[in-house]
Amino acid sequence: MLQSSTTSPGTASQPSRKRRALVVDDHADSANCLRMMLEILDFETEVAGDGIDALRRAAVFKPDLCLLDISMPKLDGYDTCGVIRAQPWAGQVRIVAVTGHQSKDLRERAGKAGFDAWLLKPIEGDDLRQAVGM
Repeated sequence: MLQSSTTSPGTASQPSRKRRALVVDDHADSANCLRMMLEILDFETEVAGDGIDALRRAAVFKPDLCLLDISMPKLDGYDTCGVIRAQPWAGQVRIVAVTGHQSKDLRERAGKAGFDAWLLKPIEGDDLRQAVGM
């Protein structure tokens, strides 16, 4: 959903920017599927294959939404979430944990790590809309 801007006569209109999403998953097929789903929801989307790449991309891209796989090489989703949360630009970023494992302990750990929502793979469109707040 694009944010609209209002203008009065004689003022230049500033175009709204698309919301930005960063998908982080070490499985390329999963990441690309989520990227396509988010693009259908009108997000400008980038993909990272691990937590280190995610931090590098996020610092430049400054997403409004991050979908972070929990189990990744180099830097897992929990630690990646914590580092993103600590960034000055990330105050309003919605961070969603993505995993193929259902566990109360994992959900509790995700909440403590700073995630806003949880998605269980395979992800359905309605579940994605709900998790991203649409």
